Amino acid sequence: MPTEIVKSIKTVRLIIFSIFVSYTISINAQTIVNTENMMNNNDSTLSLGVGLSGDFQYGNINLAQLNTTVQIGRKVNQHLIRFIGGYDYLSEDNIVLSSDFISQLRYNYYIENNSLFVFTQAQKVKSLKLNYRFLAGGGYRHNLFSSDENYFDLSTGLFYEQELYSRDSLSEVTIENIRFSNNAFFRINLTKKAFVNMSMYYQLNLKNLQDVRLFIEPRVYYKFKNVSTYITSQLRHHTTPYVDVQNTDSQFLIGFEYQLQ
Repeated sequence: MPTEIVKSIKTVRLIIFSIFVSYTISINAQTIVNTENMMNNNDSTLSLGVGLSGDFQYGNINLAQLNTTVQIGRKVNQHLIRFIGGYDYLSEDNIVLSSDFISQLRYNYYIENNSLFVFTQAQKVKSLKLNYRFLAGGGYRHNLFSSDENYFDLSTGLFYEQELYSRDSLSEVTIENIRFSNNAFFRINLTKKAFVNMSMYYQLNLKNLQDVRLFIEPRVYYKFKNVSTYITSQLRHHTTPYVDVQNTDSQFLIGFEYQLQ
């Protein structure tokens, strides 16, 4: 069998395995979502990325699990606008455990390697009893180091946050906050095809300084042309949850991304 065909078969097997593993060991988490890993190819004039996977089982176990993501970006000179969307669904024995979505629209104005940004975001997380979360804000991102594809960035900003928990129940909670956000991002190439990136978020409630949200995600990628497989671990912590849920969640998964430019 030709070497190219053998390599292609191995690649397909790896992708199928990645899809299966990523959606059998993932765990629902707190409300911070790492959009940094959803926003690639900043230098592309037009980029489109799509992810889709699922797990469906019937018989002794009735399980339906679906995950979709989409990212669209357009850059013209110093202006970059991006839309990011995602949906997760999980049901077991006809009981819906998760039906969550996120959408974000973001604009960046670049000043060399640095940028000013504004964004708006909507989100729903059933496992956290979060009926909706709306954000609107902006800030500044500064590049401390950049070489080839490697970089280290810091960003700071403010955003308005509105949340509704446990709608139409006696325990319904509505939250409005202004949060101060400090974030760090870096990427390091390990080989020509492998790299690691790290995202860290620190979000402080200006109305209650004891109310802090933290997020840390290291991710290791391996690239196959337009397809990349990855291994990632996530840690989310909210010091003061607004409803009866745990304040710390963790997640480990293996998956893949397809990028069309």
